[in-house]
Amino acid sequence: MKRIYGLAAFIISILSITSCDDFMDIHKEYIEGGEIIYAPKPDSVSFIAGKGRILFNCRTYNAPNIRSIDVFWNDGLDSLIIPVELKTGYDSISVILDDMEEKSYTFNIQTTDNFGHKSLFLTDFGTSYGETFHSTLNDRRIKSVSLSDKEGIIEWYSALNGLMRNEIRYRKNDGSQAVVKMLSADHQVALPDAKAGSSFEYRSLYLPEEECIDTFATAWKEYETPFPAEYKYDRSSWEVLSVSDVSTSEGGGMATLIDGDLSTYWQSAYEDGDAPLPHWAVIDMQTPKNISKVELYRRSGNKDTKSIELYVSDHPNANASGWIKIGTVVFGEGDNSSIAISRGIDKSKGRYLKLLLPDSNREPYTSVAEVYVYGN
Repeated sequence: MKRIYGLAAFIISILSITSCDDFMDIHKEYIEGGEIIYAPKPDSVSFIAGKGRILFNCRTYNAPNIRSIDVFWNDGLDSLIIPVELKTGYDSISVILDDMEEKSYTFNIQTTDNFGHKSLFLTDFGTSYGETFHSTLNDRRIKSVSLSDKEGIIEWYSALNGLMRNEIRYRKNDGSQAVVKMLSADHQVALPDAKAGSSFEYRSLYLPEEECIDTFATAWKEYETPFPAEYKYDRSSWEVLSVSDVSTSEGGGMATLIDGDLSTYWQSAYEDGDAPLPHWAVIDMQTPKNISKVELYRRSGNKDTKSIELYVSDHPNANASGWIKIGTVVFGEGDNSSIAISRGIDKSKGRYLKLLLPDSNREPYTSVAEVYVYGN
């Protein structure tokens, strides 16, 4: 029995040696020339789009022995070997790849250490943009242009995809040129001290990708319609100082004359008996104004108001002497009417504006919704 066990053990040992030899034969081709040592590969990479160029960002971790970061593209036909001196822990580099043809790229990145060892490849993608993309850009459309004594206002339609901002180049009252920038999320831009009757130029700037390092701008273009030759005075600081009488039950009161709302109005009094003609109101414009036109709105759909005489003065007392008549607005069938003010009228003492309503189409009732004053 012992001889049988011994023979079995001998056979098993022979088979084991043969199996080990076979195993080593299988792996022999992989270890010939010694063990393969790899350099540490980058922790992360990114390629940020640009105009004819791409920004390469590379982050490493614990790679002080790395001597270069190697970037390959166009199936390895093009490359950039970047010498580096990296710190222990996290470190990073950023390099611009210039003269890149407009297209999308596949990049393969590896590192080389001080002993000549290479890392495994890391693959990422990036795009260079150029004239093909540029040719697809359109200007953001302008909705309206208006002008006050303080600024020009441009209203815009919704922004197109990729729009970053608009730039507007215009002329100021002193003759100097100014440029204003407006973000794509905005729909209105103010141009301080814009000159009446002057033209302006604009352009649109785009990013093909959110993080793109370059912007693409359309050519400067002159808008077909200049600023109005007349501007509407800003009434935000104005005040209606006094009126002859006012209804306490409808319209909204005397302040509605300059509230910008055509649905509100100053209505002559009638609750405790009809207030007699004429009716009047005094508006403080804060400073004398060079008035070129006055536009008036009566109550919408109501034709009681027949005409309004306009006066200016350097004092607010409606019943004092010294008021200078600058014109009379006569209403027709519509709700609004305006009058151009003669250049020959002395308006230098015109801080206060008086509206005098001497008549009515349904005496003694009158109502006025809004007063707009223009200059040039």
